Amino acid sequence: MPTPIHNLPALRVLKLPLSDYSHVSKLQSILFNLHLLYKSSQSTPNPIPQPPPYLITSSFHPIYTFGRREAARTPPEPVLNLLSENKAAIAYTPRGGQVTFHGPGQVVAYPILDLKRHGLSPKCYVRVLEKAVIRVLRKWGIKGFTTKEAGVWVKNDRKVASIGVNLRRWVSSHGLALNVDTDLEWFKKIVACGLDGVEMWSMKKEWEDQLEHKSNEGGRIPGSLTELINRVDSKVFKRRITEEVVHEIADGIGCRLATPITVEEVEELGRKYELSGEDGIEWLKYWDSSGLYYRVKGDNMEMEGEERVPEEKRETDLDDVKNNNDTDPDEGAPLFFKSKRIYRGWDLP
Repeated sequence: MPTPIHNLPALRVLKLPLSDYSHVSKLQSILFNLHLLYKSSQSTPNPIPQPPPYLITSSFHPIYTFGRREAARTPPEPVLNLLSENKAAIAYTPRGGQVTFHGPGQVVAYPILDLKRHGLSPKCYVRVLEKAVIRVLRKWGIKGFTTKEAGVWVKNDRKVASIGVNLRRWVSSHGLALNVDTDLEWFKKIVACGLDGVEMWSMKKEWEDQLEHKSNEGGRIPGSLTELINRVDSKVFKRRITEEVVHEIADGIGCRLATPITVEEVEELGRKYELSGEDGIEWLKYWDSSGLYYRVKGDNMEMEGEERVPEEKRETDLDDVKNNNDTDPDEGAPLFFKSKRIYRGWDLP
């Protein structure tokens, strides 16, 4: 039985709107490296204060991300096909597991914390993330469960949430992605998480499935179910789901309080402790929200060309930012992930 952890600081939550993956990765890297700096500074004459646990929530412009299992491989033909066929970024990341998709309609939550401080083993931490999703689903009439594979499922061949974690010196980064009303067509171009025969699912699809099932049975269709389907694509609804995910994660890691933090505060921490945030991911190719293409190899980035984002796409992004005062969109370019010391005892999709 784990020993209860008392007097933990409040979870500091950075809520971002629909963002470029590079922007979120840079902020996450600053907070991740701040925890590592704290650990390494304890043996010096001037140790830095221990950081609180952090949590970043967001959703991303379309991007396929690859876990560290693929990081050392030459880009296979399917990856090159993704590059040529899709208006989506592609990136190699330090998280565990294999390829997945992130895009609008997802709720992504990245906790950055010292597992030892919270009395959590790596396996227990993964269960905390899974249980947080399951509890949120239960509130909305969806029964989620776990299998031997990491993530949350609604049927044996339907996966609604993915878990992918990076752990170094017991400090976590990356986390979970819950499909709320994600366009699932993106997943059909890959074998998500390396699981053949598994269909990526969403909360909206599950409600539609329930509605169809009740209709075929000739039973009474609850008005609440049709109302959910009609409301699911609104920003207000996604904010509510995000709030619930934050609450469940905070409870799972033992934090009684969750308080906000801003992008400016994170960037100030980066300046104060000289943490650039430029070591979060290794990009194969990057398409940012302004429509610029980049090719990246190691520390060298070259602009490959320019292809404008469709007018309607730009208008959607601007509306999203105007309706959320948390941050502005970022067009910074990511660089190479240099860390060599990665906990390799477990790999997660």
